[in-house]
Amino acid sequence: MRTSFAAAAAALTLMTTAGGASASIVVAPFVGGDAAFLSLTNNGTLERAVAEGRMGDNILTGTWEMAIWQQGGVGVPKATDNLVNPNGTGVAFSVVWDGASTVTYTVGATSISWDAVAGGFTDIFIRVRSVATASLALTNMSLVGPDVNIPNLVVNGAGVDYLRISSSTNLPAFTLVGVQTLSWTGAAPTGSALAYQIKLTNVPAPAALPLAGAAGLLGLRRRRR
Repeated sequence: MRTSFAAAAAALTLMTTAGGASASIVVAPFVGGDAAFLSLTNNGTLERAVAEGRMGDNILTGTWEMAIWQQGGVGVPKATDNLVNPNGTGVAFSVVWDGASTVTYTVGATSISWDAVAGGFTDIFIRVRSVATASLALTNMSLVGPDVNIPNLVVNGAGVDYLRISSSTNLPAFTLVGVQTLSWTGAAPTGSALAYQIKLTNVPAPAALPLAGAAGLLGLRRRRR
C-alpha cells in the first residue's frame, strides 16, 4: 500500500469565528489508522455525521453508492442514493455543514442530506480505503468558510489511511469541496471495499492537569534541584 499527500504534511492557519475570536485549524496526516481513530473517538461514538462514498454495486439501483450516517457503519444510514462511479475519472463532491443541524453531501449531480445532527464538532477526519487491485484519490480539496487548503489523499493498493482537520473550537458553517477518483483493474470492487468517509467528529480537549498532580510535579522538580 502506498499513500501520498501531495501538499505539505501539516499546515496551520487561522480563521475568525462568528463572534470574532480567532481559532487555529491544523491539517495533518492522522497516523494509526482505524485503531487510533476508534481509540480517540470512544469507538466512533463521538462522530456527529459521516458522509460516505463507495463502489456499492455501481449501478443506479440496488446497493447504495453514497450515504450519510449518524455514526459510520452503525445501524442504518440516515440517507442514501445510487450513482455510477466512472473508472479512473474524477467527479466533484462536496460536504456542506450549515452550522446548526444539517449536513448535505453531493457527488456530481446527486445530493442527499440529513437535518438532525446533534451538536457541533471540532474535527473532520477523512478516511480512504482501497483493495489491492484498485486506488482511490481525493484531490483538489479545500474547506470554504474558514478558507483552508487540504492536501490530496491517495491510497494505491490495499490499505486504509486518514487525514485530520482539527479546530480549537467547534467548526462554523463550511463547505468541503474536492474531486473523487475511483480506479480499478479487472473486476470492479463492491460495497465498501473501495470507499471514503468524511467524519464530522467532536473531539473534546484533553482534561486539564489536576491541581494536586501539578503541585506534586512541582515539588518533585524542587527536590531534584
